[in-house]
Amino acid sequence: PSQSPSDAPSLKPSLEPSHVLSLNPSQSPSDAPPSPSSVIKSCSINPDPHYVTWDNSYYDYQGGCDQIAIDNDLMQVQIRTRPRKWYSTITQVAVKIKAQQPGDLDEIFHIKLEESVTNSITGNGIAHYSDDLPPKLAKSKYAKSYAKWFKFHTIHLGSPPEGKNSYIRIVDSQQGISLQVNGRAEFFENSRGMCGSWSTGGVRFQN
Repeated sequence: PSQSPSDAPSLKPSLEPSHVLSLNPSQSPSDAPPSPSSVIKSCSINPDPHYVTWDNSYYDYQGGCDQIAIDNDLMQVQIRTRPRKWYSTITQVAVKIKAQQPGDLDEIFHIKLEESVTNSITGNGIAHYSDDLPPKLAKSKYAKSYAKWFKFHTIHLGSPPEGKNSYIRIVDSQQGISLQVNGRAEFFENSRGMCGSWSTGGVRFQN
């Protein structure tokens, strides 16, 4: 090789770049991709019902049956849909936080449309329950209207601040129940159901 290399760039750059590491690495390296454990995904099922899965796929299912929305080693979320004249809606939601230690009991939240709530989530484990308005709505000038027409039930997962990002929210209204789920892999990894597959995306249909 030349003992006195030119300072000018080559007019014909190499088509096969060198595999040798740079002796002067960048002092401002690019950000690393987010850790899978820190990625937050969401799923929602709203009256009619309309489904948005973990990978943002969208589909409709106007029918009446019992469905498993989410199932993994930590929890199971079930919904019940029923026809109402010209549309279908969610009439019941049940959330089971599965016992993780011998001797522990499953914790259950169950709601029927416009009826009372059954709740055994104590807050002693990974989940705790709240029926407060979500913070953004509570600060809204329409907070009183939201509180009048909608009933919010939120199951927070983990301790604050994790619980702010990982939750199962059930909203009860005259039109039906909505399910909104948000969270990290710590709570939803390997989930399967009507919300789709957390790990591989998509939804498994009958065919």
